[in-house]
Amino acid sequence: MMKMKNLIREKRFWLFLGFSVIVIMTFFKKLERTGDENIPVYHQLPEFILTDQHANEFSREDLLGKVWVADFIFTTCAGPCPIMTSQFTELQDRFSENPDFRLLSISVNPEYDTPAVLKEYGDRYSADYSRWSFLTGTREDIHDLAVNGFHVGSVDEPVFHSTRFILVDRQSRIRGYYISSEQEDMKKLWNDVSVLIHSS
Repeated sequence: MMKMKNLIREKRFWLFLGFSVIVIMTFFKKLERTGDENIPVYHQLPEFILTDQHANEFSREDLLGKVWVADFIFTTCAGPCPIMTSQFTELQDRFSENPDFRLLSISVNPEYDTPAVLKEYGDRYSADYSRWSFLTGTREDIHDLAVNGFHVGSVDEPVFHSTRFILVDRQSRIRGYYISSEQEDMKKLWNDVSVLIHSS
């Protein structure tokens, strides 16, 4: 009788231990999945179709499943654009080992910034075109994407473009806006990119 009670106690102990392990593993799995919960979700980015530096069609679908950062520039800009593009070069190098990271630079002067011009511009900054795309299109499409898609830029004149970097997650949701001239914002961007990359 005593032996039977001991067996029952032992069985209960192992069942309890097994259950506890499952609960703990589930808890940590949940933490791993929701590691990006402190990064806000702003907007769902709409569909878009533009043209890249190789004169190929490029759409939002090409970025699904990737974490990416976008900015708006033009190649003849003598103001903030060279600094912004240099910062993109740093981002490219910082996350060079991660296949799920992309960069997107969209021209706000498409009449001048043809694919060939964008390719030459990207070459000057050692762009890896498998990870960093330069896009052009019609002025109307770019204007609409900037103002109504990314919610940046001027409604009246898109060449007065935003100098913010925009972080987008794997589901094409905008997760952050970062002032490219502020070092603290850049550090936050680096951290947020890393969090999104490592979140499921």
